[in-house]
Amino acid sequence: MKIILLTAVTFLLTLAVFPQDKRYTRDSENGFMWLDFEKRMIAKDMKYDFLSAMLDIQKLKKLSGNYKNDLGCEKEIKELQLKDNNKFDLHLMIKMINKFYSINANLSVPINLAYCYCIKELAGFQSDELEVYRKKVFDFSNSDLK
Repeated sequence: MKIILLTAVTFLLTLAVFPQDKRYTRDSENGFMWLDFEKRMIAKDMKYDFLSAMLDIQKLKKLSGNYKNDLGCEKEIKELQLKDNNKFDLHLMIKMINKFYSINANLSVPINLAYCYCIKELAGFQSDELEVYRKKVFDFSNSDLK
């Protein structure tokens, strides 16, 4: 009887601990996580902290030599930094990402790709080019892992 009870408890705990979390797409935080930041009262500005940490990780990857252009918008970032004399405003990026995720269909897109969408928008991409990029990341985000 103890074995049956232990097996049942183990099974139920497994179901509770390992469900598919909608806040992740391909092991990356997505729009559901982004919106979840607003609900948490732990840190004053979690979105700002998240973007800052994401960019710091990219810098560390570059310095380590273990970097393969994870974001996909490096060229546009460099152009914006040169154009704006390195005055890169993360608060503006937060507003733009909020706008991107205000469309429910975009919630499955990972935050790093939403960030790139916004970078491309700031860099002056036309609406048709942005829509092609959005569709590409949307298809990537919603395709099955192979």
